[in-house]
Amino acid sequence: MSAHHESSEWEFLIGYPLEQAEEILKEESAAYEVIWTSAPKKQTITSSQDPGEDAYVIAVRSGSPLRLVCAVQDWHVE
Repeated sequence: MSAHHESSEWEFLIGYPLEQAEEILKEESAAYEVIWTSAPKKQTITSSQDPGEDAYVIAVRSGSPLRLVCAVQDWHVE
C-alpha cells in the first residue's frame, strides 16, 4: 500500500525566512496564517511576540487560509 501525498503549490516556501515568505504571499494576494511551533521544552512564540529575523517556514498546510508552520532557530542546549 502506498501513501498518497497531496502537494501544495506553496511547498517551495519551506525553508524560507518568514519575512520573505510573507512578502511572496502578499504579492500573490494569498490568504495565510502563521502557526508557531518549537522543540519540546522550548517556549512557543505567540502572535503578539516578535520572533525577529530567525523565524523560518518549516511546513505548509494547504487550505483556506494557507497555514505556514514556523519556528525560530534555537540551538541552546541545557
